[in-house]
Amino acid sequence: MFTRFLFKTHESIKVILAILLSVIIITSFSSCAIKNNSEQNHLVYYTLNDEDSLSWIIEKYNKYCINSNNPSFQVGIVKFDSEQEMSTQISTEIMAGSGPDIISLSQKLPFEKLIESRSLMNIYDLLKDDNSSNAINLDDYNVNILNAGVYDNGLYIVPLFYGVDVLVSTEERLKNFDIKENNGFSLTYSNFSDVFENYFLNDEGYSFVSNELSDFLWFDHPMQLFCRFLNSYVDFENKAVYFDTDEFKDNLDVMQMLMISQKNNTNELFDGLYINRSFPLMAGNYSYYQSINETPVVFRGLTKNKDVNSAHIQAGYAINNNTQLKEQALAFIKYTLSDEIQEIGATASGSLSFPVNISVYDNAKLVAGSRTDDNNKIIGIDNDFMKAYIDIADNVNACTLYRDVSHSYYNDNVIGDIVDNYINKGISKDKFIRQLSAATEIYLTE
Repeated sequence: MFTRFLFKTHESIKVILAILLSVIIITSFSSCAIKNNSEQNHLVYYTLNDEDSLSWIIEKYNKYCINSNNPSFQVGIVKFDSEQEMSTQISTEIMAGSGPDIISLSQKLPFEKLIESRSLMNIYDLLKDDNSSNAINLDDYNVNILNAGVYDNGLYIVPLFYGVDVLVSTEERLKNFDIKENNGFSLTYSNFSDVFENYFLNDEGYSFVSNELSDFLWFDHPMQLFCRFLNSYVDFENKAVYFDTDEFKDNLDVMQMLMISQKNNTNELFDGLYINRSFPLMAGNYSYYQSINETPVVFRGLTKNKDVNSAHIQAGYAINNNTQLKEQALAFIKYTLSDEIQEIGATASGSLSFPVNISVYDNAKLVAGSRTDDNNKIIGIDNDFMKAYIDIADNVNACTLYRDVSHSYYNDNVIGDIVDNYINKGISKDKFIRQLSAATEIYLTE
C-alpha cells in the first residue's frame, strides 16, 4: 500500500511538471504575457488586485522615484484576478528564464525549491559591491530574522517585518480550567497536554483559539497552529524529515485534541494568534482588558521546546535571479529597509508588527510607552503583561518564513489533502505519518 502511494505521488509530480511546461508554451503566446523585463527597463511585480503586504510599499516607492527625478526606477505592477493564475504564471515564467523581478513571500510558491534551484537572487551578492554612502549595513538588522531567509550561506529572502508567536488570554478565562501559569510562560508541544488537561476534559463551551477575518482571508488559527507544528519537524534546508520520531507521534495526539476541541461559539480561551500586534497595539489591548476588568496574560509558543522564542516573517520578498536590472533591484531593497518604511510599518499604520531594523524596533517601544487610552491617559508599558511581551520580542531566537503557514505551497499543495484526510476524515495515525513522510521526502528531493 505504501509503495503504491509513493509511486502514485511520484507520478503526480511528474504530471504537474509536464503541465507547467505546457503552460510555458501557452503563456509565451498569451495576450496577457509580460514582456521581458530588460525590454521594459523597469522592475515588475505581480499582485492579486493590490491586496498584499508589498503593494503599499511599492506605491510609496514609485512616488519616491518620481519625486527624486528617477522615474525609470519605478516598479511596474501587473494585477491578477486569480491567485492560481498568478502563481502559475510566475512559476512558468521563472522556468522559462523571465518572470517578475520582485516576488512577495505572501504568494503561494515553493520558495524552498526556488531557493534550492537558485531561481532567486542571493541578496548578499547585490549588497557586497555597494560602496555608496547609503549602503546597507546588515549589522543594523536583526540577524535572527534575517536568518529565516538564509540558505547555504546566501540570503534569498528579504524580511521587512515580523511577528512573534504568542497566545494571549486573561487570568479570568484561564481560571475556568484551573490554569495558573502566568505572563511569559513557555507553552511547548510537550507540556501542552499537562497545562491544558482540564480544558480538554471539560466542556464549558470554550473554543481554544478564535478565528478572525484577516487580510481578505479567513485566518484559521487552529489550522495555523497545527501546520506550524508539522513544519517544525521538517528541515527544509537539509532535506530531513522527523515525522517518524516518538516525540512527533506523542505530540501529534495532543495537537489533534486541539483541532477536535474547536467549537463554533464566541467564547475563546485565547484571542487568536497575535500575528499582527506591534508594541503600540498590544499596549492598547492591555488598556482594553483593564477597561472590562480582566487581566491579560501572554504565553510564549507553541514551540518545540521552552528555549525557543519563535517568530515568523510578516512581510518579505525575493528578487528573481533572471532579472537584468540589478541596480534597480538594489535601490528597491535599500528603500524597503530604510528607516522611513520600517517606522511606518512598526508604528504608524499599526497593521504590521516588528521592523527588522534594530534601532526602529527600539523606537517602537518608546511609541508604545506614550500610547494613550480613550480618555487621553497614558497607558504605558510598565505592567506585567507588556513587560512579558517585550521580553519575548526582545529575545526572539528563531524565525520561520511564513505568516500564513497553512496556505504556504508546502502545506497547501504538497500535504494539504493528507492533513485534511487525517483531521476531517479520520485516517489512522500510522497511515497519516507514512503519507506525510512520503509526500514531504518527494517534495524535498525531486
